[in-house]
Amino acid sequence: MRSEREILETVLDAARRDDTVRAVIRTDLLPVRDYLYTWNFCFVVNDIARFDGDVFRSCFGERILLFRADRNYPEMFPGVKAHLMVFRDGVTLVIHAMDATAFLARFDRKSPAENVWIGDTYQKLLDKDHLLPEIERMEEKQTIFAGTPAAEEFDGIHREFWWVMKTFAEYTLRDELPASMFYLNNAVRDLLNRMIRWYVFLKAGHPVDLGILDSRMGEVLDADLFRLYRKTYPGPEESQIRDAFEAVAELWGKTGRYVAARCGYEYPEETESEMAAFIRGLRAQKKA
Repeated sequence: MRSEREILETVLDAARRDDTVRAVIRTDLLPVRDYLYTWNFCFVVNDIARFDGDVFRSCFGERILLFRADRNYPEMFPGVKAHLMVFRDGVTLVIHAMDATAFLARFDRKSPAENVWIGDTYQKLLDKDHLLPEIERMEEKQTIFAGTPAAEEFDGIHREFWWVMKTFAEYTLRDELPASMFYLNNAVRDLLNRMIRWYVFLKAGHPVDLGILDSRMGEVLDADLFRLYRKTYPGPEESQIRDAFEAVAELWGKTGRYVAARCGYEYPEETESEMAAFIRGLRAQKKA
């Protein structure tokens, strides 16, 4: 596998030879992660349309995959041509081509499509026209969580949680496994993770880095709660999915009550008990 120095030299050589590339910024530098040999760059260009084609076909080695994220998810990449490339020697390169305005909006955190896939560290490597200010941000900030809900938001998310838990249970009872797992691992888990982030911040008393996609949750969440969280990932059998449902509900209650108490809100016990009873009633109907 090529070294970091070899990768940087190869990318910069290609940029220097291409007159449409005016600046190169390395992104997502930290932290170095095991089993992730990916180098990320922004190319500031003066002809964005050119990068709609496969301009990197022969630039960086023997390529085995090109994924154009901007074509699959155009709403997430406005004004960006996103080339995600995998090479036979184990190297992965991500190059986002954009004009200077789009890059500065991203660097200044003004992008309308901020998401967890975009890194938050920057280092300017090349600026042919002295077009950009000093671009350097070497500390990740996007995964730092320091938030608490307003009272209305807390009440709203609690109601939404039990709505999606009901839907999750309905799909499970109908033996519609793909839909059931979609609800668990998207709608339900998104809300559960949000409650856990509030809990972690309030418990710590200071901002907490939960990592990309909450990858550090096992390090920052109480051990007993993380053991419970692990149980929210079920096998395919209905009994296993039901156990995951119960683990989600228990974890929601434990973290939610703590958040409510620390924020001075009343936990919606009645909503929870009535929705839990409603779902038990659905299960009883299936057995009847």
